[in-house]
Amino acid sequence: MSLFTASVTNIRKKTEKRLEIHAKPSKSFFLLITLASAIVSLGLALDNVSIVIGGMVVAPLITPIFGLSLRIILLRFKGIGGSLLSITLGTILAIVVATIIGYIIIFFEGTQFGLTEEILSRTEPNLLFFLVAVLSGIAGAYAYAKPDVLSAITGIAISVALIPPLAVTGIGIALNNFFLAEQSFVLYLFNLLGICFGSIIMFISLGFGKDIKK
Repeated sequence: MSLFTASVTNIRKKTEKRLEIHAKPSKSFFLLITLASAIVSLGLALDNVSIVIGGMVVAPLITPIFGLSLRIILLRFKGIGGSLLSITLGTILAIVVATIIGYIIIFFEGTQFGLTEEILSRTEPNLLFFLVAVLSGIAGAYAYAKPDVLSAITGIAISVALIPPLAVTGIGIALNNFFLAEQSFVLYLFNLLGICFGSIIMFISLGFGKDIKK
């Protein structure tokens, strides 16, 4: 094994370890998803972008996606299942919490509760959102591979916006507006797939797919 290959393998193992620590479906993971979804849902209803951004910072949902991407190129099938479980449970929890918040808002606001600009902006999925997600996935994978820029992951989580579309999905369910729920969920899927695709590109370019034999 060459010195370069050994260095890449070492970086890959450290990246795997960082992702494994932060990507498991733990109590902290579920608590942060719950808080993030509740904060973002209220921010959307209030049409307050600052509150929405604050909730996005709290959300840890992006990390299991990076873990999924790395495990795909390493053919770690057991790990792939664990990452998918974290993503699935986090997604369902975020929608459920947003739906509950939506019902609470409707209870207090009644028919006066309307669709704000922050809500409507998450109902028009297109390829530009996918492109943003791909670039965010590339940047995020690089950040996890390079500890000196790992702090940038907060900005990356904000740029790709995973929780807001899920919050709009929950609000749409509470309002019985299933077109709203469907469109926002499609946007979430765009973002999720874009992050996964982008991070796979970066991990492969870093050489993480080579020498995968243990």
